[in-house]
Amino acid sequence: MTSTATLKSKVRSRPYQPDLDELLSQCELNYWLFRRLWPECVEQDILSQGTQKSPNWECDAPAVRLTADVTDAARYTTTINLEIESPGKAAIKEIKLIVRLYHDVKMLEVMEGSGPGALKAIYEHNNIEKKPVDEKRQINQFLGECFRACLK
Repeated sequence: MTSTATLKSKVRSRPYQPDLDELLSQCELNYWLFRRLWPECVEQDILSQGTQKSPNWECDAPAVRLTADVTDAARYTTTINLEIESPGKAAIKEIKLIVRLYHDVKMLEVMEGSGPGALKAIYEHNNIEKKPVDEKRQINQFLGECFRACLK
């Protein structure tokens, strides 16, 4: 018979297994929310065809302000610099994210972030900093919450 303490230690020693279904559905939801926030960029077909002058879109809400700036546009992907500000909140001063829209699969994914504790595109193997194991899921979920706040 196995003791409860032994079972708990076995559960904790298992490596983290990301829930890919949850992450992918969050990325799909973020793509849909982005298109709802900035329908003019989709109507003008700017995102999927590339432009000489990159457009800049803003969304102001009481809790959050988003600014999107296209940095690279191709047939199937678009890369956007996204700034998130919360004017009245001390918790969020300014967060800058690099997001990528995948038009063929209709997904938006956070690629990289800035600021203290920000998401990096590539980590070195000898990274001493302890990061949450699910930080990719957390930042994509946070972005979705910001999009929803702007839509309200």
